Amino acid sequence: MSYPWWYVPGITAPMLIAFVAIIHVVVSHYAVGGGILLALENQYAICKGDLRYRDYWRKHAKFFILLTVVFGAITGVGIWWTIGLASPLATEMLIRTFVFGWAMEWVFFVIELVAAFAFYYYWDRLPLKTHIIIGWIYAFAAWVSLVLITGITAFMLNTAGLFGNWSETGNFWHAFFNVQWLPQTVLRTGASLVLGCLYVYTHAAWTLQDDEATRVKTIRRMSYPLVFGFVLVLAGFVGWFTNLPDVSLVILERSAALNIFIGIFVATVCAMTLLILLGPMRDPKTLNTGFAVCLLLSGFASLGIAEFVREAIRKPYLVAGEVLGNQIYVRDVQKHQKTGFLENGYWTSLALKQRFSELWNDDADDHLDEYELLKYPQQDRLAVGRMLFMHHCNDCHAGHRGYAAVGPLVYDVSKESLTETVKHLDERVKSMPPWCGNNAEAELLAEYLTTLAPGYIDMETILPELPASADVRPVLMPRKPLQLISEQ
Repeated sequence: MSYPWWYVPGITAPMLIAFVAIIHVVVSHYAVGGGILLALENQYAICKGDLRYRDYWRKHAKFFILLTVVFGAITGVGIWWTIGLASPLATEMLIRTFVFGWAMEWVFFVIELVAAFAFYYYWDRLPLKTHIIIGWIYAFAAWVSLVLITGITAFMLNTAGLFGNWSETGNFWHAFFNVQWLPQTVLRTGASLVLGCLYVYTHAAWTLQDDEATRVKTIRRMSYPLVFGFVLVLAGFVGWFTNLPDVSLVILERSAALNIFIGIFVATVCAMTLLILLGPMRDPKTLNTGFAVCLLLSGFASLGIAEFVREAIRKPYLVAGEVLGNQIYVRDVQKHQKTGFLENGYWTSLALKQRFSELWNDDADDHLDEYELLKYPQQDRLAVGRMLFMHHCNDCHAGHRGYAAVGPLVYDVSKESLTETVKHLDERVKSMPPWCGNNAEAELLAEYLTTLAPGYIDMETILPELPASADVRPVLMPRKPLQLISEQ
């Protein structure tokens, strides 16, 4: 726990990651699928000597470069920036494990950029055979980048290897070729082809309204890779689901919303396939601009839903079986439970040492007696409880309100009951990490959690004249007259 926490009000860091990721994949998948289509159709036009058809793809290449190279690169940096802030330890582990993979990805990314610019800006200046080769260099480099990134992100979901156990060997290839790599690569390759074809549908329907022959030819040729892409998407989805770890299956079983989203995704993909078979594939003239835009928006929606579900199950702020959502290595849990969660963190220990210097002992293995903190005034106890919440819970939960807010969950729940819940987090909810602090810290966190409940009233603040011997507890009374609960 060597990093400070990052607080994102309301939506929480995971939702921000998902939002940036959805925007990025819509563009990055087009960069792969569109690149394959550009290389394929440019070669077809040259081999057939169809200058008019090739001229259309030159216009599409300009649209392709502006969208994928500029906007795609910005959002690609953005997604790792947000993940690095929200989950620095998991990101650190990925960097250490996949240094060779990151290096390869950057090499292919540079090749991709150079080939893309050369392909467009030297369209008429290169020999035709050379131009075909450059187009395929771009397509291959873009696809390899997808393969490399997929192996790294799939590792976060399931570290089990296809050819060896990474947890025993530490081997890069055992980590990269994890059980989720192949199905996710198939799924993303299919999604890239689908998005690429849908972009071409829309672009051709919009720009070729005065050239019906070229428009019909373009739409007809795009229909076949589009249907093939849908087949890959469904096959990859089945493989992804089959290789989900047990905890991920529990998350799916417990979340009605995720199951509904999966149903919508499958239904949307099947409906789009049927519409394309009965529409553009049967008669390309039926695809007007409105129809193409609707198909493209449906593609955005289905890919966005798939990415949201994938992020919700993968949890981009942890590495399955290695790094917990509270930025603790699984191997360090028992140490934190014994000596305390806060004093084992770099920033938290500095804060505790500064605020409670009279309790801090640099000469002892256990530097701070957290049980002594329970005797301190409520203001100090809540400050420590909030520190625990921000470091142990903030990556997944909002506070009073927002996405996965704790407030509604602790409504009308006593401090004693919350303390027991905190001590057994992973036993109550399998998808949650184990409690990584000692029992005193569990009490401090539970006391802070009671202040997040709707209708919380701090009686010590409202009635400071109460005798010091009074046992004052928070009261949860929305829509009811103010009452005092105290025991003499």
